[in-house]
Amino acid sequence: MINVMLVEDQRLFREGVEALINKTDDIQVIGMAENGETAIELVERKVPDVILMDIHMPNLDGIKTTSYLKEKYPNIKIVMLTTEADEDNVIRGISVGADGFLLKGLYSDNLIRSIRDAQRGQIVFSGEVAKILAYKIRELTMSEKQILAKRIENKGFSFTNRELDIAYLIMEGNTNKSIAQKLFLGEGTVKNYISELYHKLELGNRKEAENYFQKLLK
Repeated sequence: MINVMLVEDQRLFREGVEALINKTDDIQVIGMAENGETAIELVERKVPDVILMDIHMPNLDGIKTTSYLKEKYPNIKIVMLTTEADEDNVIRGISVGADGFLLKGLYSDNLIRSIRDAQRGQIVFSGEVAKILAYKIRELTMSEKQILAKRIENKGFSFTNRELDIAYLIMEGNTNKSIAQKLFLGEGTVKNYISELYHKLELGNRKEAENYFQKLLK
C-alpha cells in the first residue's frame, strides 16, 4: 500500500484528491495538511511514502517545506502541485529535491499513475513542465544572444536580425557610436533602429531598454 499525504490550502481540492485516491486499491491518504508548518508536524508522526505538495500556501510555501522535508526525510517522495507551469518555481522546486511537478488540471488517471511512478523512484512531470525543462536544457548550448532572441520571441515580439543585434548590444551597455562601429552602420541608422525598439516594447528610454533585456536573461 502506498501511503500518501496531501498538503494543500484549498479544502475543496484537498478533499477531492483524497476521494479520488481512496477509490484505488493500492493507495491511501494517511494525512492532510493545509500549510507547510502543519505538514512538517504531521510528517513527524506519520511518515508517508509520497507527499503531494501545493506550491502556493500561506506562511511556509511548498518549496520551503519541500526543502526542509527533503533534508530530514530524503526517502520521502515529494511531488509538487501548481496551477500553472511557472519557470522560476519549477527550477526552484527541482533544485530543492522535488521528485515531480504536476499541474492541478491534469486528468485523474494521470495523477494516480504519477503517485505510483513517484513511489517507485521515477521523476514525474506534466507535459508543460517537461517543456520548460527541455527548453532550459537547450539553453545550455545556446549563446546569450540566442537566449535573448528566444526570450524576446516568447514575449510575443517580432524582431529582425538587425534589431536583435542592437538589442543585445544595448543590453551590454554600448553607446550608439559603439553600436554603429560594431555593426558598420551610421549613428543615425542606429538611432532609428533603437526608436523602433522603444516603440515595439513600449519603453521610454535607453535605461529602461537595457534593464528590460538584462532581466530577460536572468
